[in-house]
Amino acid sequence: MTGTAVRHVGGHGSREATASRVSGATRAPGESGTTGPPPGIRHGQAVVASAPLRISLAGGGTDLPSYADRFGGSVVGTAMDRRVCVIRYPGLFGGGVRAAFEELDQVAHVSEVRNPYARACLVRAGSPRDLQIGCYSDAPAGSGLGGSGAFTVALTAALRYPEALVRADIAEQASAVEMVDLRRPVGKQDHYLAAFGGACLLHIGRDRSVEVERLRPHPAVARYIEERLMLFRLGAARDAGHALAAQARGARNADPVVLRSLHGIKDLVAPAVEALRYGRIDEIGPILDAHWALKTKLSSGTADDSVKNLYALARDSGADGGKVLGAGGGGFLLLSSARGRQQDVRAAMASRGLPELPFSADGGGVYVGPVVTTPGTPAT
Repeated sequence: MTGTAVRHVGGHGSREATASRVSGATRAPGESGTTGPPPGIRHGQAVVASAPLRISLAGGGTDLPSYADRFGGSVVGTAMDRRVCVIRYPGLFGGGVRAAFEELDQVAHVSEVRNPYARACLVRAGSPRDLQIGCYSDAPAGSGLGGSGAFTVALTAALRYPEALVRADIAEQASAVEMVDLRRPVGKQDHYLAAFGGACLLHIGRDRSVEVERLRPHPAVARYIEERLMLFRLGAARDAGHALAAQARGARNADPVVLRSLHGIKDLVAPAVEALRYGRIDEIGPILDAHWALKTKLSSGTADDSVKNLYALARDSGADGGKVLGAGGGGFLLLSSARGRQQDVRAAMASRGLPELPFSADGGGVYVGPVVTTPGTPAT
């Protein structure tokens, strides 16, 4: 089985880095491919954009510049049917900006918006005025599901609409918001997985280029994800930047434990891809388990004793693998159940008060388009 490859080459993280070569990139659905509004779009019409959250299966952390700039990185992950949605609405009279995120801001200029991700996206979009924007998400901030990447992808698409948008361009601009404008120690995997959707293998070059290989998993994989992969909220939101900064320091300083762990994490990508392609679903849990064992060596903030105890309980109850998603330290615990042990794992996590977030695989990436209003049922 073959995949579809799309290569994007950007600069070494500079603010002006743009695509110098994109081959076979797919336009975001709902767009006309022209620079003007599609037929029937009114000036100032509301726009909605959404991008999926993601599950990183193997290779997470090797996309960080501290590692990828020296060795190149590889990440395999899949989008899920849980999303971040952004609405751009025509502004009120007066030329200001109304932004509804964790806080509600009604300000004269985008520089006053308190949400740093939104502020940076708005500045990159030319500091628009007469604008209202809001965000809704299937998971809380700091969940480890790639929420900041999905948010910046969705907001970038909404602000640029109705331009003809290419997924790689959206991912690159959104990643620059975090890596360049906000100077966060993150990589590009979340932004590319949110923009492209589906199951993807990402190759990160030493020049920070990204090659996206769309995977076509065996049909058994979708059933495995829906029936045997489970997400449980650990309850503690966390900023991935703290744990990632510690990992980045270790990689930059050539810490042998950190480098060996990251090399090992990258080595798990190839068997994970093979498991997806050929439906070897019983190999996925052990790959996650091996990934978790290596990940806990990257920094002391990856998992505290309570998380390690929860994972041990899950393994004793029938999980054949799993890991904390994101950089660790909180968020969601991803668990793979052995055949027939799903309810045992669920019961064990419920006994510790961990709520489950049901999900399925999602083949769609970022979507953007106008809000279409149709007559509804009148109230009586």
